[in-house]
Amino acid sequence: MNEPLCLIDTDIFSYILKRMEPAYHRSREYLQQHHRFTTSCLTYYECFRGYKAVGATKRLQVFKEYLMLTDILYLDQPILDKAAEIYGVLKPKGIFPGEFDVLIGATALTYKMVVVTNNEDHYEGMKRHFSLEVRNWMKKPENHEA
Repeated sequence: MNEPLCLIDTDIFSYILKRMEPAYHRSREYLQQHHRFTTSCLTYYECFRGYKAVGATKRLQVFKEYLMLTDILYLDQPILDKAAEIYGVLKPKGIFPGEFDVLIGATALTYKMVVVTNNEDHYEGMKRHFSLEVRNWMKKPENHEA
């Protein structure tokens, strides 16, 4: 499998940590090719706060272990500028995903990455108006035999 550089969204990161298929298998293939995951600081925050809030110490430990294989992209001016542009285009059209999704989408666009999520509909406006590429590792890959 030849997978482009991907930005792992919170839901998929959580599925990987839980070893849920097919995301877990796809993540192993991705690591074989790229050697590291990449995620947004927002995904880090969402996972970390969630495990802390419910006292999930074992999940938190697994999360910290996966962080050793993960690059975290932090919000900077180019990402914030892209997020503002996305908001400025989508809001007047009545399309507005959540703030974190806009920032994650802006991060992927800024770094020319593919968002990997099971929440494809959250990114639909960005796909349509900004050519954001989205993949879903919870769907079985399509077989492209000739």
